[in-house]
Amino acid sequence: MISMGTVWDRTTEFLSDNIAAVLPIALLAIFLPSAISQSLAPLSKGAGSGAVLIQIVSLGLSIVSLWGQLSISALALDPIAGRSAATAHAARRLPAVIGLSIIILVGVMLLLLPFVVVLVSAGYDFQTAMNGGNAEVPAGVGGFLGIYSLLFLCIMLWLGSRLALISPIVLMEGRWLGAFARSFKLTRRIMWKMIGVIILYAIIWFVSFLAAKLVFGAVFAMIAGGEGPVTIGSVLASILVSFVLVLFSVFASAFIAKLYLAVRDAREAIVDSL
Repeated sequence: MISMGTVWDRTTEFLSDNIAAVLPIALLAIFLPSAISQSLAPLSKGAGSGAVLIQIVSLGLSIVSLWGQLSISALALDPIAGRSAATAHAARRLPAVIGLSIIILVGVMLLLLPFVVVLVSAGYDFQTAMNGGNAEVPAGVGGFLGIYSLLFLCIMLWLGSRLALISPIVLMEGRWLGAFARSFKLTRRIMWKMIGVIILYAIIWFVSFLAAKLVFGAVFAMIAGGEGPVTIGSVLASILVSFVLVLFSVFASAFIAKLYLAVRDAREAIVDSL
């Protein structure tokens, strides 16, 4: 029986014992890229080569952040190896994780396809919506969109719970496409617990994000002022949002790694006893 409380205790113990190794990764590979990306985000809206360049830079920064999260997971999986070994191992497995992430993204886009088909058929003005305008949802499709939205949410929770261990599996077992089946196998008995953790994590993250983005963002805007898409106030708000992001990213990366170890060890103990 896997106890999420025990996994959480192991996570906090790891972070407290290895703060000196975790902190540089968190600051340089997660916080800094996020702060830069958040600050530049207003400049990426619209057309033009400048906006495209900002989007490319943001994509590169996202990859750096992913590497940072993988490094923390690798360190949590094997703290004795040290930070240098963890970051090097994360760099080697980064392409595999990116490839699997793209596959998952394509799957999510396919799940969203019915939304697009129905809205296009009903005459929804996507161009206005993409330009930030107020495009009204055509009459007669609201019921379908509501029902399918609920179904989509349930599917995403199920997939999120069953694929949660992909990163540590790739790091520890060197799998690629086989990581999907391996994650499904390991999470078979803890699906409902994982769904509960995901929901709780999402609620706390959403509340924290809103507080940092809206409440403190408004305070910084009033204090610092400024005009244009990027101001001192918006940069300060981006820094605070990035601080919230790095906290959640570090805890999530370490927690998933420790959960993988607990589930793997429990499953091997069951197999060995047969």
